[in-house]
Order: sequence, then structure tokens, then C-alpha cells
Amino acid sequence: MSEPTDEQILSCLCLGGKATYVIANILGMRPHGFRGIETPYVLRRLKKLEKAGKCKRVKSSYAVMISWALVPDAERANKAQ
Repeated sequence: MSEPTDEQILSCLCLGGKATYVIANILGMRPHGFRGIETPYVLRRLKKLEKAGKCKRVKSSYAVMISWALVPDAERANKAQ
């Protein structure tokens, strides 16, 4: 089984903040989906993308659930300077 690319993971975030498990479920349900993808894998990739400045954690109403959102291009450009 192949794993989703970072771009495919980021494409799940285009509609706003989503929890890690929701992103994993979206990737698993696609017609060309990644059946059996595990949430910890998605979490590891999102943490690496966060370090790269491509996504960020956003507030969630739950104590232990992490929600994610894309970093706007303007914010990304400011971090690079």
C-alpha cells in the first residue's frame, strides 16, 4: 500500500480546520483512496508539515484533539524573511 503525499494531505485542509482523524478518514474514503491509512501516520506527516510552515494547529473545543489548518501564503512569506 502506498502512502499519501504531503500535497494530498494538505488538500484535505482546504476547507478549514479539521481534526487529524477526519483527515485520515477523508484520505481513506477517496475513490483512489488509501485504504487502511492510520491516524498516527497522518499526525506524523502533519507535524512535519507544521515545522515546514505549511500548516498549523488551530483551537479545538476538545481537550485532546488536534485540529489543523493551512497557513496562508502571506503568513508563510513572513516566516521566510
